[in-house]
Amino acid sequence: MRILLGTLVGTLAAFLWAYVSWSSVRLYDWAIQPMPPEVVPMVERAPRDGAYAHPWIDVDRLRSEAPDRRAALVEDWRAQTTGKPVGVLLVRNSGRDPLAASRYLTGAGYMALCAFLMSVLMSAMRCPSWAGRWAIGMVIALFAAMAGDGPDLAWFQLPARWVYMGIADTFLTWTVASAAIAAVVRPRAAPQ
Repeated sequence: MRILLGTLVGTLAAFLWAYVSWSSVRLYDWAIQPMPPEVVPMVERAPRDGAYAHPWIDVDRLRSEAPDRRAALVEDWRAQTTGKPVGVLLVRNSGRDPLAASRYLTGAGYMALCAFLMSVLMSAMRCPSWAGRWAIGMVIALFAAMAGDGPDLAWFQLPARWVYMGIADTFLTWTVASAAIAAVVRPRAAPQ
């Protein structure tokens, strides 16, 4: 019952924070910019939904080449990525209504799963104080944010603002939710 209650209050807290971060705090405003009109045709010509990177190294071709040619292909790719624009373009060919109820339900669904997992973790803690459980929840939130968004800065060279915004949003969302979960998911009393 504690886990279900934690899931419910955690989902509600995460969902409310998401609303606040988008509507009042506007956390994403400094990380996302409108797409320049000249880029829009590239989006419209994408053959299917997916992620597209530039420049790209064809790993299958790389494997099939002779060793000396492989080195040349890698050096060519490095030259294309060093000191020049790089990018990742995410495309969904058939857009969806940004305010459709299904989008909110999908968001609430993944938040409920995350709140359930956080509730399970907190139910296993032997920490008697709310502040202690919340502090552990914040460490878990920070780990999730760093592990989930941090690699994008190194491996995909995504803009730092985007990565930092993702880390901040995940950390803040689950810090708020873990406070609510810690309040209702208390450790069981030790048997006497």
